[in-house]
Amino acid sequence: MKKYWIIPLALLILFTLVGCAPKKITIETPTQISLSSEQQKAVQNSIEYIKNSEFTSKDRIDTNLIKIDTAEENTWQFVYTDSGKAEESAVDSTDWIISLGDRSGFDFAVIVCDSTTTQVIGYMPIE
Repeated sequence: MKKYWIIPLALLILFTLVGCAPKKITIETPTQISLSSEQQKAVQNSIEYIKNSEFTSKDRIDTNLIKIDTAEENTWQFVYTDSGKAEESAVDSTDWIISLGDRSGFDFAVIVCDSTTTQVIGYMPIE
């Protein structure tokens, strides 16, 4: 009878060790986002634009956090270029709105890029 208590004790120890073992957690990071080569070029152009800009938080923008949306018909109304407000013809519904950084605070930038040339059209100010 004394031998039978060893089996539950061994199982208890085994389950405890398995329960305490580190778990493998897979977190989808922004670098795992699948971007086309054109989108990658547009993101790189956006990063360069930010680096050369006068944005006050440009050094705190995490350029690994990337979100890309497609522009809408009225997007041009919110876009500014280096020379002022963008014209209606500057942005169309195929262009990309690239958000770089953590949008929960003020350390991010929203850049609009032409989907054909991958060049930066302008930026959307943070409100």
